[in-house]
Amino acid sequence: MKKTALLLCIIAIVPFVFCSCFDKEVQSIELSETDVTMTVGDSLGIEAKILPEDAKTKALDWISSDNKIVTVSDGTIKAKSAGTAVVTAKAENDIKATCNVTVTDKEVTSITLSSANVSVKEGKKIQLIAKTQPSDAPSGVLEWSSSDEKVAIVNSEGFVTGVKSGVASITCKSQNGKEASCTVTVKSEQVTNPVMPSTAPTQSSTKPSSSSSKKGKITTQNSSPSEIGNAYKSDFIFYDSSYRKLTDSEVSRLSSSEIQQAINEIYARYGRVFKDSQIKAYFKSTEWYIENPSYSDSNVNDIEKANLSLLIKYR
Repeated sequence: MKKTALLLCIIAIVPFVFCSCFDKEVQSIELSETDVTMTVGDSLGIEAKILPEDAKTKALDWISSDNKIVTVSDGTIKAKSAGTAVVTAKAENDIKATCNVTVTDKEVTSITLSSANVSVKEGKKIQLIAKTQPSDAPSGVLEWSSSDEKVAIVNSEGFVTGVKSGVASITCKSQNGKEASCTVTVKSEQVTNPVMPSTAPTQSSTKPSSSSSKKGKITTQNSSPSEIGNAYKSDFIFYDSSYRKLTDSEVSRLSSSEIQQAINEIYARYGRVFKDSQIKAYFKSTEWYIENPSYSDSNVNDIEKANLSLLIKYR
């Protein structure tokens, strides 16, 4: 009886022992991709083939060597930032396969400028704003150039200065060769001095901090907006907009960038602190502008308020 029971136990156990002895281990892993190039924001799925096909387990761990560059989950790779990383698929017995991943930044596909045609008077400046597509593509350093620097020149921030009467093309170019151009017509400066009103608006009593390089000159620190405009006429679209109401006819023919410049000029004559670095750099390059940390929009007089409303209407 005991022998019979022992025999039955052996018969019951043998199949399990036999099967376990012949469980197949993973011997190799083949990935559908071994070298890929992706763009920031892209996703890519790669497949893993396990050999032998009847291996006891097909579970894999997916690992990225740098999660700041790429992440991976169940074979799906997501590109996070420019750089290189290695994606690894690993079995339980440490058999593994790898895929080298290179991630590049998005490229600029197009550039548009704030204006396609603008006019500026001799000695005056106007800014062109460049926008790149896609908006999240790093544009790097944009190169600005003029087709004729005897007519107009442009700096690295898109500020165009009229040199002499004529026409020039201003071009903005990205590092990967995409570009956009604006036709600039420079007109000769012909200014007639208007009669100053007997009660020209005065500067606010709040004074900005001094600037040694502009000491002794007519500046926002010591002069009224009307005095600044008349002293530096060539710096303004409308040098007299602090004491003369502008008309629809003269504003309507301006480009959007010229209108924005005319708006900024009204505030700048009071020393407004601009947040935009390009606008701030432009006004700081003038002889008269000194920032007033205590600036308030309440400084603007009624004529200037009317002019601002008109300019905004056509912007």
